[in-house]
Amino acid sequence: MQKVKKEQLFLFGLFLAILPYLYLCVFSNPSADDFVFAYYFQTRDYFEILKDTFLGWNGRYASNVFAYLNPIGFDSFLGYKIVPLLMILLFLISSFYFVKQLFFNQKSIVKISISLVLGLLFFHNMPIISEGVYWYTGAVIYSLGIIVFQFYIGFLIHVIRNKKRKISYVTLTVLLFLACGFNEVLTLLIVFLLGVVALLFVKNRLAFKELIIGQLVLAIVFSSVLIFAPGNSLRGEAYVEAHHFSSSFLASILQVARFSFLWVASIPLLIASFFYYEINKSLKKELKLFQESFYLNRWISLLSLFTVIFICVFPPYWATGILGQHRTLNVGYAFFLPIWFINLTVWMNYYQDKLQLNVSSKNKLILGFVFLLGVMFTGNGFNALNDVFSGNATQYNIELTRRFKSIQNNSEVNSKAIKLEPLTQKPRCLFVSEISSNPKDWRNEAYNLYFRKDSTEIYLE
Repeated sequence: MQKVKKEQLFLFGLFLAILPYLYLCVFSNPSADDFVFAYYFQTRDYFEILKDTFLGWNGRYASNVFAYLNPIGFDSFLGYKIVPLLMILLFLISSFYFVKQLFFNQKSIVKISISLVLGLLFFHNMPIISEGVYWYTGAVIYSLGIIVFQFYIGFLIHVIRNKKRKISYVTLTVLLFLACGFNEVLTLLIVFLLGVVALLFVKNRLAFKELIIGQLVLAIVFSSVLIFAPGNSLRGEAYVEAHHFSSSFLASILQVARFSFLWVASIPLLIASFFYYEINKSLKKELKLFQESFYLNRWISLLSLFTVIFICVFPPYWATGILGQHRTLNVGYAFFLPIWFINLTVWMNYYQDKLQLNVSSKNKLILGFVFLLGVMFTGNGFNALNDVFSGNATQYNIELTRRFKSIQNNSEVNSKAIKLEPLTQKPRCLFVSEISSNPKDWRNEAYNLYFRKDSTEIYLE
């Protein structure tokens, strides 16, 4: 009874740690690309836009479908605030589905706890949570792709474990097709992951190896559609510093070292890794996958961890000459987390005779408490609480709401300029970008487009 109470108490703490992220959704507001996508949706044929984007800008055939369906395109700023709430919930649901398939023999409370821990670790250490959760354009291009992929990989495990065939293969292929169509980094990571899995299935002569090889081939086909779309080549011409291999490779290696350290040094991740020792020890007795260390060589397993980060940073450097933004690393961290725990299984099994960890129940309780404090008061957990309790999020929302209304209410026919006050608050979890004092700045002109102020200069005082 005492053990059950401890599990329930910890689960309650996990739900409590999620609340600040959910509450911040109330204060999310559109920025930059949001206005451009919404304007095109309002003024052009939807399917014509999708075709022109594929041919002239990028090959993201899945995420483009959602990018142009921005709630403000329907004049719903309330809907804009609901979307990040849905994103958080969908991410947690997809994590639970993946965990449920992998740890199918565990109690429900354990599976829920593991999925919440993974979700909290992800939100806690996302390189840029504002663009991954609270900014619609970034969320549907990057985070929604992660969500679809988690459903895909969970369903793949379900198909193999339950020996499903026929109609299940169709569902699997549809999920793969969607997942590969969100962004370049995600599609490359999917090909890489399925490539490694296919090699393991073939090398170890595992059942369903034909299915895995088939999924790999399909992933390569779907990825090619996205990467070699006409729009990508045209967009690439805008970056004159692109395609320098040596500088791109060196910069990528430095970023791999940087983010590896930042992520591994996370206190909540280290504590979760400690608790994983007993989970792995228990699962080894029941599941062949854990007994065989996921069929991975320990050095290949370790290399895969760093390869994930490299795949996220090298393409931007190669294509543009700069890393530019960290949205791609949000995707990388979503892959880094499960591969980190796979590495723990591989290395714990290898050193099982030398590695003996025995911790009292009291110390486990203390560590669980420290984990909760870590995810709540460090990283993005701290930023979220600070944005809420400092009033930054509230003031940010008030200022932007006032700004949008002032632009909408400016109906003077001969008005040549709209001067706006700069934002005084830029909450870490919500702020994406600001317009400038230059009315020709593309972000300023995005306001002109959406609010139909064609002949008016909009700028900051």
